[in-house]
Amino acid sequence: MNTALHNVLLLLIVLTTLACNDDKTNIVVTGQIIDEITGKPIPNAEVLVHCWYRHSIDDNSLEEETLTTDNYGWYEIKFSKGHKVDVAATAHNYQPNRSLNELKDNLIQVNLKLRKIKENPTLTSTVLYKAPPYLKVRIPADKDGEEMDFENAQSFGFDFKSLKTNLDTIQTDFWYKIEDREGIPSTIVTSTKGGLIPIFSDEVKSSFAYDLVYEKTAAPTKGYTPIYTLTGKEVGFFVRCRDGKTYGKMIFGGAEMDVSAPDEQGSFYREFGKNIICLYQSNGTTDLSYPQTDVDLKSFLRGFF
Repeated sequence: MNTALHNVLLLLIVLTTLACNDDKTNIVVTGQIIDEITGKPIPNAEVLVHCWYRHSIDDNSLEEETLTTDNYGWYEIKFSKGHKVDVAATAHNYQPNRSLNELKDNLIQVNLKLRKIKENPTLTSTVLYKAPPYLKVRIPADKDGEEMDFENAQSFGFDFKSLKTNLDTIQTDFWYKIEDREGIPSTIVTSTKGGLIPIFSDEVKSSFAYDLVYEKTAAPTKGYTPIYTLTGKEVGFFVRCRDGKTYGKMIFGGAEMDVSAPDEQGSFYREFGKNIICLYQSNGTTDLSYPQTDVDLKSFLRGFF
C-alpha cells in the first residue's frame, strides 16, 4: 500500500472514530411534566423520548421509548449510548410540548411545561392540510424557458376567508410584489386597509417553524404596514385582513418552489414561491390560539402534525 493511500485510510478511521465518540454512554434521562400556569405536576402524562446515536460519521440512528409520568409528574429512562435526546410530552386537556437537546453529559434532566387547551371554535387554519398553499408568482417564458416575460407576470395572493390562493389580488389579503427578476420576490404587500407585522426567528422559542402555530397567539391591533421588504429573518407575519377588521397569522412552512411547466399555448412559465401555514380569526378578535387536541407525539417530535 502506498503512503498516500495509507494516510487517507488513517484519516478516515480517525474521523469515523471521532464521530462515534460524540456518543455518551450509560445515559439517564429524567424530567418532570408540569402545568405551565399553576406549576403543579401532571401525573399520567405521555412522554416520548428519542435518543440518537451514531453508527458512523454520516449514519445516525435512534432508540425510542414511550412512558407515562408518576403521581408527581416525573419520568425516567435509560439508554446505553447517544449524543442527542429529544423529548415530547402531552396529557389530557393539554397542548403538547417538546425539547431538543445535545448531550453534554450522560445525565440530563428535561422538564416540560404544558399549556391547557383553550377552545377556539371560530379559528380556521391550513395547519392540517396535506398540501399546504404556496404564496407564489408565475412568470411566462418562451418554449425554452429562458426568456422571461416579467410584464405579464402574475401573483397568487392568499385569502384568509377561503384559506386559498387567488390570482385576483383584490380578493386576497397579501401577495408578493412582482419584480423584474427570477426567484422568490423580496416584498409582500397587502390592501390599504390591511397590513403586516413581521415575526422574527429570534422571537420564537423553538427552531421548528410549525411551533409558531402555538406561539404568538394574540395579534397586535396597531403597527401594521401595507408593504414589507423581507430580510430573511422572518418566520411569519401577523396579518390585518383587507376588511381592516379581522386578523390572521401566516407562517413560512419551509418548502420553496422553483418549477417550470408548459402552458396551454405551447410556451412555458416559471413559478417561484414558498409554502405557508395560515390561521384566521373570523370573529374580529385578536385570538389566534390554536387548539391541538389529538396529536401523534412521534410526528409532533419530528416537527410534523
